[in-house]
Amino acid sequence: MDNSKYRKVLFRQENKETDLTNEYRQKLKNLFPEFLSSDVEKVLAIMPLAGPIYGDPYEQRSKVKNGIHGKLTDIQLTTGEVICLISRIYFAEPSVELENELTETQKQILNCIYSRHHNGYIREERLKHLFGSDHEWVIFFKLQLLGEYVIEILFELDKHINGSNINQYKQLIFNNIKYWEQTKSRVTSYWNEYYRYPNYKKIEDYIGYKIMKRIT
Repeated sequence: MDNSKYRKVLFRQENKETDLTNEYRQKLKNLFPEFLSSDVEKVLAIMPLAGPIYGDPYEQRSKVKNGIHGKLTDIQLTTGEVICLISRIYFAEPSVELENELTETQKQILNCIYSRHHNGYIREERLKHLFGSDHEWVIFFKLQLLGEYVIEILFELDKHINGSNINQYKQLIFNNIKYWEQTKSRVTSYWNEYYRYPNYKKIEDYIGYKIMKRIT
């Protein structure tokens, strides 16, 4: 390939990467209300959004074409503002040194984002860092985890939803009935598929169902 053709190919590749990175940034910004935009920008600045992305980011296997997977879900906040949740991300975590430079609010934002990671261990660990954080923009990230299948995460989530904040959850699901109905259906489906036999023959004994009924 001559130099001119090589430069054209390289230019197209760089443009494609830039476009995709910008798409990532916009989708991640849409996860949060507008008043957090400057803090979200600081968080995105330390995330490895550009370059190759792997299904297992720590072993560089199973390279994936897109760092954000799954359908988007619109959620209405009590202010009337709409945010858009995502299903999964595949980005590696930023370095501890960079993360430590963030403010507390920015760390919460980062933890919310990585609670959507495809790796269940990362989701569980990030959820632990959100304990005691009951802002409504945080609550929906927790509710997303309720409609998933990793039972260890559900046991951790059980600690987060209690008498001190239950009314906030009730209000938010009241404003998003369709979303809540879908979440409840997922709880039942995952119980039936993964946990009904041999441990939880009665759905009332399943931790996901217990949390769901507490909110409802």
